Amino acid sequence: MKRNPAVSTVLAVAVMALLVIAANPGHAAEALTLDEYFAAALKRSEVVATQIELIRQAEERHTQANSALRPSVNGVASYTRQDPIPAGDLSNSSTPNRQSLAKLTATQPLFRGFREFAALRQTQALLGAQDQDYRNARAQLFKDVTQNFYTVLSIEQDLKNIGEEINQNIDREKELRDRVRIGRSRIGEVLSVQSTISTLRAQVEQLQGQLGTAREAFAFLSGLAPTTLLRDTEDLPANLEPLDDYLARLELRPDVKASQQRLSAAQENTKVARGAHLPSLDLNANRYLERTGNLKDSTWDVGIALTVPIYAGGLLQSRVSEAVSLRTQAELGASQVRRQAEQEIRSAYQSVVFDRSQLDALEKATESARKNYETQRRDYRLGLVTNLDVLQALTAFQQNQLALDRARYTTKLDYLKLQAAAVRRPAPPPETAP
Repeated sequence: MKRNPAVSTVLAVAVMALLVIAANPGHAAEALTLDEYFAAALKRSEVVATQIELIRQAEERHTQANSALRPSVNGVASYTRQDPIPAGDLSNSSTPNRQSLAKLTATQPLFRGFREFAALRQTQALLGAQDQDYRNARAQLFKDVTQNFYTVLSIEQDLKNIGEEINQNIDREKELRDRVRIGRSRIGEVLSVQSTISTLRAQVEQLQGQLGTAREAFAFLSGLAPTTLLRDTEDLPANLEPLDDYLARLELRPDVKASQQRLSAAQENTKVARGAHLPSLDLNANRYLERTGNLKDSTWDVGIALTVPIYAGGLLQSRVSEAVSLRTQAELGASQVRRQAEQEIRSAYQSVVFDRSQLDALEKATESARKNYETQRRDYRLGLVTNLDVLQALTAFQQNQLALDRARYTTKLDYLKLQAAAVRRPAPPPETAP
């Protein structure tokens, strides 16, 4: 079936419509970089905001633990009326039938088995762990943003490459039609090219669906319009640092720090539990504002109270055993987190090494495929090769170009993941962030 070349050209232009905007230099200043995307996602993220609130809660628990070291002052007032003694009965009681009391009482803890100090250190450690959780949430959000950023860019580049391949095949179809008219080519060669164009357009439809999904994820993470342009400003280093340089930053990871802080808190918790076995000593003081009875003229008193735990039905020892078990659990958790963090760095590093090798190979393969296509096209005009040879060379060139561009984005993505795993990206939050 004969097709109008003008119609084919219009269809090709429609395929490239989304890509023209991205290639327009006039919009470059409005395009979003990765760091700008991450900044928008930080404002949008409920997970990060929740971590900030958890830090505030941990700060308040630390304040509450600190209050156990300070005196407490309370006002106490009471009024009692008792059954009067009947007339004629004798009584030696000096207590009046109506009694009123108003006083200020103060209590200063003197000794609680040192458990109040352990509790203070415990809440301080948990506060530190919560701060590291906040930083870890930022790092995870950065990974999600980076993944989506390069997914969008990679799909858009695929669309651009396939669009260019469609245009090249359209040009090829036009050339073959001209050759058919003069009897130098067969109509089957035209149909072969048309089949290739149809297949490529089907790929475009599939990629547009994937792009729509990725763009919706972008809108969800950033809170910006799905059509916001993206601009890649990240550069790959000329040489990758040794693996040991990345592993040396293992202890700086927020998840590793958080697990260590929780282990410290669990260790302090055992001291809190053991301290409950020791006596407690309190200093009590009362200032009486109103008093009845024989002591009505006494306006103050001071005393020391000693409490010695003797038996609590096994409750105190059970709490110690539970605290020891929690400490062991925290030790295991810290070990697991550290091993997983090390494995993440090693895996990310190996991915980048493989990506760079693949990228170098694809650059050479793409250049060779391009030269081969140009040679095959020139030889076809001289009658030295068939149209099938030209189509195969074109397909090989475009597939290599497609793989090369994908590899570039994959390498950048994996490199940024390695940077994030080694706590080099994203930038540390300001100390006033929480």
